[in-house]
Order: sequence, then structure tokens, then C-alpha cells
Amino acid sequence: MGTEVSFWKRCGNCKKEIPFASTYWVCNVSTCNRPRTALAFCSVGCWDAHVPMLRHRESWAEERQSPSQAEWARRQRGAGAKGRRRADRARRSSRS
Repeated sequence: MGTEVSFWKRCGNCKKEIPFASTYWVCNVSTCNRPRTALAFCSVGCWDAHVPMLRHRESWAEERQSPSQAEWARRQRGAGAKGRRRADRARRSSRS
């Protein structure tokens, strides 16, 4: 059914793989941390490269820890179930 991935995400700048259970960096600016965007960077250098492109006035990199493979799979299952419930509600309301 699902394919097993060997990494958590790709870097928002260089596209290098960010492994499970490893350190990565995020931008403190809220527009970079929205669920649709959710930029993650493999190094402070990659984070620094995105700052001029997005014209942040004052920003810094925050160190984070990526989830383990098991934790990530659990989150994905939960997100899939939430999406199915949302689709079911939309279908029921469209019939009314």
C-alpha cells in the first residue's frame, strides 16, 4: 500500500535528504512555518541562503529534531484518517 521512505524531508534549499531522528533547522518567521510551506533546512548555511530570497527583516534559525520513522508513520496515518473524515463530512453536507 504505502512505500517506505528512507528519509524524513528534503532541505528547502539544496534538496538534500534530511534523515529521520536527526537535527535540522527551521526559520523563526511564521510564513516559513505554515503547514503548507513547512520549510526545513539541512544546515544553517541552507537556512541562511533562503533569507535574502524571502526578504526577512529579522530572523534566525531554530534547531529541531526530526521524528523517528515510526513516529512519522503514525502521524501520516493520523493525517490520512483526518482527511477521510473531512471528505465524509463534505459528502454528507452536499447531499442535504
